[in-house]
Amino acid sequence: MARSGEESRTALLDAAEELFAVHGIETASLRDISIAAGQRNNSAAQYHFVDRAGLVAAVFTRRMNDINEHRLQMIADIDAQGVQRDVPALVAALMVPLIEYVTSHEGWYGRFLLRTQFDQFAKLVKNPLPVSVPVIEITRRLSEILTELPPRIRRARIEQMMTHYIGVVADWEWARDQGSTRLSPAELIDDVLASCCGILLAPTQIDLNTLISKNSSLKDTQ
Repeated sequence: MARSGEESRTALLDAAEELFAVHGIETASLRDISIAAGQRNNSAAQYHFVDRAGLVAAVFTRRMNDINEHRLQMIADIDAQGVQRDVPALVAALMVPLIEYVTSHEGWYGRFLLRTQFDQFAKLVKNPLPVSVPVIEITRRLSEILTELPPRIRRARIEQMMTHYIGVVADWEWARDQGSTRLSPAELIDDVLASCCGILLAPTQIDLNTLISKNSSLKDTQ
């Protein structure tokens, strides 16, 4: 029995998510994605999504819509509770919805997102999308709070935090599929929240000589 248009589209999105995650955004061909999706027509991906940009946008958006509904609710809760300048609350609004989604759904979405972090083509596709607005809003608020950091350092810290938490989620997703023992979803949230806040709130400079001296003193007292 021939697949319906919606079934074919879903199969293509599933295949694209996996192949983009495994091989890279610009390496996986539309033809290979069509074949992996079980399509008789090797041009099926092009038929449904026009080009690579359209397919990347569709893969990114499909799951992000649900994730962002959760983010927007958490942002609304932050505003209602008057904790707009609370760094942990904002970081939680960013990463908890993604972690809860990835840990409760099968697929390659975490690993796909990690690929998009290091692919200029993917960034050009996803950044203007409406679904990117909640992330942009949260990072804007964080930037306005972290005024003790110089602007360049502030931008770098936020980028490091984004790469860190997406990388940890992608690693957890991979380990799950390998059957490896990892942190529970709740432990993952606690650990990522703590480490992300650490990245944002760490001092800009550490005197290595002082740090070495302190460590030596601690060893002497043990």
